[in-house]
Amino acid sequence: MRRLLLWWALLPAVALAQSLDSLHILVDAEAVSSVPHVYKSFQEAVAHLKEGSAAHPMTVYLRPGVYWVDDPDDPTVKVGKDRREPFGMMVRCPYLHLVGMGKKPEDVVLASQRGQMQGAVGNFTMFDFWVKTLRVDNLTMGNYCNVDLVYPLNPRLNRPRRSDAITQAHVGYVHGDSLMATKVRFISRLNLNPLNGAKYSYYESCHFESTDDALNGTAIYHHCDFDFYGQKPFWSTFGKGAMFIDCDFHLKGESREMYFCKQGGPVTVIDCRYHAPSDTIYIGWTAYPQPWLRCYQHNFTLNGKPYLIGNRQPENTLQSSLLTSALREVPFLGISQHEATLLTGQDTLLLTTPELVTWHIPEAYASYILVRPVSGACASVIPTNNTDETTDFCIVASTADGREAACHVVVKPSILPPPSFRKQPRIVQKKGYLQLDYQLNLQGRRDESRITWYRNNIPVSTTYGKPERTYQLTAADKGQQISATIEPKHQRSTYGPAVSSSSRISSPSSPSSPFSLSRISSLSTDFHDFPCQWQPIVREGYWTVDGFKPQDTADFPWSFDPQKPMWEYAEGFNGAVGMGLLQAQRGARLMYTPLPSTYHNMSLVLQVDPTKTAGQGFGSATGQYMDVCLKFDTRTLTGYGLRIIRTTKHAKAVDFLLVRYHQGVVTPISEAVSSTCYRTGCTISIDFIGNQLTAHVTTKTPRPADSTLPHEVLLKATVAPNNFGGVHIQHTGSCGESTTMLHHLKVDWN
Repeated sequence: MRRLLLWWALLPAVALAQSLDSLHILVDAEAVSSVPHVYKSFQEAVAHLKEGSAAHPMTVYLRPGVYWVDDPDDPTVKVGKDRREPFGMMVRCPYLHLVGMGKKPEDVVLASQRGQMQGAVGNFTMFDFWVKTLRVDNLTMGNYCNVDLVYPLNPRLNRPRRSDAITQAHVGYVHGDSLMATKVRFISRLNLNPLNGAKYSYYESCHFESTDDALNGTAIYHHCDFDFYGQKPFWSTFGKGAMFIDCDFHLKGESREMYFCKQGGPVTVIDCRYHAPSDTIYIGWTAYPQPWLRCYQHNFTLNGKPYLIGNRQPENTLQSSLLTSALREVPFLGISQHEATLLTGQDTLLLTTPELVTWHIPEAYASYILVRPVSGACASVIPTNNTDETTDFCIVASTADGREAACHVVVKPSILPPPSFRKQPRIVQKKGYLQLDYQLNLQGRRDESRITWYRNNIPVSTTYGKPERTYQLTAADKGQQISATIEPKHQRSTYGPAVSSSSRISSPSSPSSPFSLSRISSLSTDFHDFPCQWQPIVREGYWTVDGFKPQDTADFPWSFDPQKPMWEYAEGFNGAVGMGLLQAQRGARLMYTPLPSTYHNMSLVLQVDPTKTAGQGFGSATGQYMDVCLKFDTRTLTGYGLRIIRTTKHAKAVDFLLVRYHQGVVTPISEAVSSTCYRTGCTISIDFIGNQLTAHVTTKTPRPADSTLPHEVLLKATVAPNNFGGVHIQHTGSCGESTTMLHHLKVDWN
């Protein structure tokens, strides 16, 4: 009886089998081996793919069911090869067509369940297609690493997610000329990658679920719907960009600001609808749009009301009634260059476009530049800035049908010689500080000289904006050779040759002098004059500024370039507010070595802004952490501290734990606490009193409404005292959008 029921279920497959051949095969989990061209698994079917042709592609039909591209029960941790992601399956077939045979796309599921540090090392990707053309119809492609697989046709095939902590888990890449997906559901979260990569990609009536860095940035989406669980669904759309026609966007997260792109690029939105919990959210093209960016919208609504995307920078948005649902090509106008810096009296810029255009410059800047059309698609740009200030604006090319391209030009006045000295620089010792006394022939122009202070030829203070004319003395300067170099400059000149002045520091008679102390009792810096160049020397009274790859990151292959700075003083972005010290390379390290002494009690307060805004702190859970240490021997890497680390436990929180360093080997000395407090306005306080090590971490950013995790951290441990007084900050996270800005550090040795 059981066999009879099985055959009854297979009757449709048998009927289809009559039309199957080597170019038309069927995948059926209930298939029997006696049916030609019918296979029980997708892997088996792929092993029988033929080349086919454009007119007769290799077609794979899939009966309803869940087909695992990668075995979710295999305990093996998948690792990529040749520096690529680990893949569930590589498919090579020039002309390939995948067709789901269910009534709905939900009926046929191609599935995997791995992601970065969740069954894989690297951003696990289901498919790597190598084709000329790929068509996918009426099925689901899902990486269920962080999403439950729910299969209504047969609940026995349901499978819970591997982890709640969202990580990078991809669907697939396409290497080829074209992709066409119709009625396909693409399911994942972070880095969805719904078959990205073809030269031409078109999605019709598809469904997408994703967080950030997820969508195909060079595709056309028609009559599709999107569930956004993150803030920036595209990494970038550089090139011609992406176009949405008659699409619905559903905001599933709690972000108050939404952007289409993380890194920018053109986007076109026509007859589309955005659905959000509130009418007050902001929708932009990208968080930090370049002035030259041009995006297009027509008939776009937020919760049913007309909305101008990117309205904070309206010059980035073009609206035109010529944009209709009948459009099948992205309304893009190319230009030979998007950015240029032009020096008056020296440079000429040639701008070209692929078609006839009209050139425009803002009327207010007509005296700063001359644009001479060479032809209908080419113009010569000559800078004519005769002021003392650099200015910038956009040169715009426009077509008759309303498309635009822009080049953002920075126009500098002609260069003048560096200013000469009216008074040669000399160091003057004041009460508690030194001052570089000099005068320049500025002729009313702004002093932009670069001053660097040295102690025994090691830089201890430098200039990032206004010249650092003063240097605060400490006990570490007693008896040392202090020098300063000045490279004279005003806003219209280059830097002139460095001129140096030096002074041997002796102890003044004032009892309030820092030299009356045998050691420094406190250290405070906001890093505004912090020298960031590579400085590997470990020496009393100095900062060591270098890079280091700790032993506990050995499983993760990364390196840094010692010829380049590891740190930079720069303006922040995303969650990092204002100016501060940022990691420039992975492995950035800072150490301060105090003057020789016996150190007992010690405290440290560090104010930081993580660039990540969701509380995850770092790029991924691949050994990415920041250690903040005190009572530290900078030569043997021995002492105590607080580790802040991203783990696979949470996607919007980090773990905090106290650690002991011994000869560079790190051992936990407290339980790890997961918390959401590693966000903008974070204050890290660490105290060592007697034999008690205490860490307290808070933030000014309010607690997330959707989290039950602690929003404040207090850790304590009883440890063995030592006589060290050093400070150590080690960052092993990736850089860019995963950095932590250091705003202020205060250390007390009591």
